[in-house]
Amino acid sequence: MASEDIQIVKLPIEEPVRHQIRRMALILGLTVLVCAPGFAMIVHDQQSKRAALDSFWRVEGKPCAPLNPERFRRVSARASITPYDGARYERHGGAMTCTHRTDEIGGVPVRYPVCKFDSPDYLAVTAAGQERFYDLTMGRSAAVGVVNGEVRCVVAPRFEM
Repeated sequence: MASEDIQIVKLPIEEPVRHQIRRMALILGLTVLVCAPGFAMIVHDQQSKRAALDSFWRVEGKPCAPLNPERFRRVSARASITPYDGARYERHGGAMTCTHRTDEIGGVPVRYPVCKFDSPDYLAVTAAGQERFYDLTMGRSAAVGVVNGEVRCVVAPRFEM
């Protein structure tokens, strides 16, 4: 046999399966350690945004001051009228935005409309055949919810749209 006929070849040696499993577990563990803080920050941020949105649309606080219907009707400027989900909103000044909330009332989830008003002077809400009039002069904002035909108006913190 001549020395030219001999070849030395390095054969790949496969790792035992348990080493492969350990390596994969290590990679997975490091991935979780690296990604977990970022994921936790995203979850916390989403929870904070949800809580702020929930707080913004709550109808809680000091009741709106009532207004004599005749005073509302004597205003020379035409009121802005907006129908929304079975209620009719009339306002002198300001702007409005609406959404729906679902709250548990009496152990039952109830979905109802909520509208926010930024600084109207006067506001009239008609729901279930009843009219309610509110005085929001002096730059006050309001949140109005209509639950089962019952109107609830509260003075809301100032906000911008």
